[in-house]
Amino acid sequence: MARKTSQSGVIFLLGLLIGGGGGFYLKTDSNLTSISIPDGFKGKSAYPVVRVVDGDTVVLMMDGKVEKVRLIGVDTPETVKPNSPVQPYGPEASRFTKNLLSGESVYLEYDPDGAGKKDRFDRNLAFLYRAPDGLFVNLELVRQGYAKVYRKVNFKYRPLFEQTEAVAEQNHRGLWAL
Repeated sequence: MARKTSQSGVIFLLGLLIGGGGGFYLKTDSNLTSISIPDGFKGKSAYPVVRVVDGDTVVLMMDGKVEKVRLIGVDTPETVKPNSPVQPYGPEASRFTKNLLSGESVYLEYDPDGAGKKDRFDRNLAFLYRAPDGLFVNLELVRQGYAKVYRKVNFKYRPLFEQTEAVAEQNHRGLWAL
């Protein structure tokens, strides 16, 4: 059964975030690129991106330590998983994330709704916002069709991610064009 959705559904969800005291505001971008940096990050330092491992994992310099960060809520096709072949659209997803984040710094938001702070591989689990423009990196991967929503756990922005994924699928973006 095909899912039907509209951009108005995404706008409605963004409106809930905006009106719900979450400290977000909508970027003035007709393509619904992102919601912007949470107010709690104002005046805080962003962490430099050391390298991009693949589409949904990056390495940051955090408080003088190199730390791996797995982006919450997204799943990109594999490119570096041991004993696994490179999956279709994996190189494109990795390249997209590299283009977004190489030479950049990011703010992290941990998920209070269930994903936890670390995964079983000791990677930080976080939502990333590119500094200084506030691009919500996790959501942008879904919006452009480079990632699917990770549905094995609940997380704070899951309804927004699912609506965004439906629009990407409907518009045959990225891996939805395969």
